[in-house]
Amino acid sequence: MILKDRSLTFDQLPCKKEDLTFPTLEKLLQKKIGLETLGKDTMTTFDLYDKSYGYTNAGLLFSSENSFPGVDIVRFGTDQNEILARRTLEKQSVLDIYNDACDLFFLFYSSERIEGMERTVSHRIPEVAFREALANALVHRDWSIGNARIQIAMLEDRIEIISPGGFPENMNETLYFQDFYSVPRNPHIAYVFLRLGLIERFGTGVRRILNSYQNEIVKPSFHATENTISVTLPVVNQLTDLSPDQQKIYLFLMEKKFAGRQAIEDHCGFSRSKTTNLLNQLMAAHIIGRTGNSRSVEYFLL
Repeated sequence: MILKDRSLTFDQLPCKKEDLTFPTLEKLLQKKIGLETLGKDTMTTFDLYDKSYGYTNAGLLFSSENSFPGVDIVRFGTDQNEILARRTLEKQSVLDIYNDACDLFFLFYSSERIEGMERTVSHRIPEVAFREALANALVHRDWSIGNARIQIAMLEDRIEIISPGGFPENMNETLYFQDFYSVPRNPHIAYVFLRLGLIERFGTGVRRILNSYQNEIVKPSFHATENTISVTLPVVNQLTDLSPDQQKIYLFLMEKKFAGRQAIEDHCGFSRSKTTNLLNQLMAAHIIGRTGNSRSVEYFLL
């Protein structure tokens, strides 16, 4: 039975479990702040343990015995009807969940190029944007919803992260998305993430996501409902070598998924010959494809 005390946040409430272990948390604290051993005194300082009643919900989340619902990651193909891979991350420390999700991001959205003795790693989505969006989802989600996982959809042109729970009390969409004001739903989870350097400062996650896209044509988007908060991170690298006119077509197809030449022509304001020439250039570069015959031809992103 959970202690009902409105003066305590959910992550500060007792979890009613004993003999928890924290190998990942201890290792990271040793590396980050030079901690020698993770004892009860340090756990109390982080509000992961209370001398009156034992481990807190936050303590359980950071332990290897974490029993809260975790993260469901799905890698899609050309659309959301084609599932290429699926992995559920849970029953482990929230820090291990964070690291494993980042590993999948690197697997699907990173590439290496070797030139001479140097190796260059590039990301199709800004790494800082994914890390911030993931950390925000883990830190600010409503963990009291007992059967809801964070959903991460990894698609060819974007990543969508949906976090259970709407805004916490005294928070609204304007404050969150425009003024970057932060009211941590789980302040003790947030504090550990802060001390480990996984978040920069309270209330700066949205700002850092936006800043990581400041030189890009495509931008991240945010959406909130009564029960969820979602972040969409579009792929950026596909636009770097395109002309401004080619980019117009690319962005239109990103939005529409499939479109005929006439629709592209009308949207972009190009002549028929110019539209046809641009489409041929994009197909030759293997950036778009086409399907159908005669008047039913439609174009789509590869």
